[in-house]
Amino acid sequence: MKHWTLPALLLLFISCNTTTPDHNLSIAPIDSSLIELKLINGQLLKDSLNHELWYKKARLSEQQKDTGNAIRYYTYSIKIYPTPPAMLSLANLLAERRDPAALIVCANISTSFTDKTHLPDLFFIKGVYHARTGNTPKALANFDSCIYSNYRYLEAYMEKGFLLSDQKQIQPALTIFATVLKLDPLYTDGYYWMGKCYEKLGKKDSAVYNYQKALSLDPALTEATTAIKRLQ
Repeated sequence: MKHWTLPALLLLFISCNTTTPDHNLSIAPIDSSLIELKLINGQLLKDSLNHELWYKKARLSEQQKDTGNAIRYYTYSIKIYPTPPAMLSLANLLAERRDPAALIVCANISTSFTDKTHLPDLFFIKGVYHARTGNTPKALANFDSCIYSNYRYLEAYMEKGFLLSDQKQIQPALTIFATVLKLDPLYTDGYYWMGKCYEKLGKKDSAVYNYQKALSLDPALTEATTAIKRLQ
């Protein structure tokens, strides 16, 4: 029979109670937006007429791609107290859904807030609505007006480039995306769409270069990875 000394017993105890990390196990990340949403719901139980809380809840729903509830919560916020951020956010979601109510909200903003602060946003949202409903001339006109009002409104340039690309006007679209990159050399989508344009023009080397630039800025851009593999 083996006699264990005290140090040996201690070593045995330690070895039995020490777990080896399992690198195959992963802990699911905590979704901070869900936690914040629960906090807001608790606050709304006490103060259901707080327009800022409804606005925050709408923003969180929008971040979670819950467009239906985001629209509903923005609407609640506006009914309590209309503010430009809530109205613009609502109009933008409605425009993406091809809902003509987007134009009504834009008109209400123009009437209620007569300064020119929100003019570029209004042109942009109306452009999005007309682009999504297939009225390309009106969409382009509104995007041009948006850019004229704010020449650094990059989203308007991009939307205009998408429309031109869809119409097979590749060289004009390429010029638009190049302008975006002059205004912001770190704009990932600008490089990605430059790549798409060059690919359509049959310039594979230039296409790959721009896809790689996009990928260097956003390694998670799987579309760029797929495009590079396709071309190489």
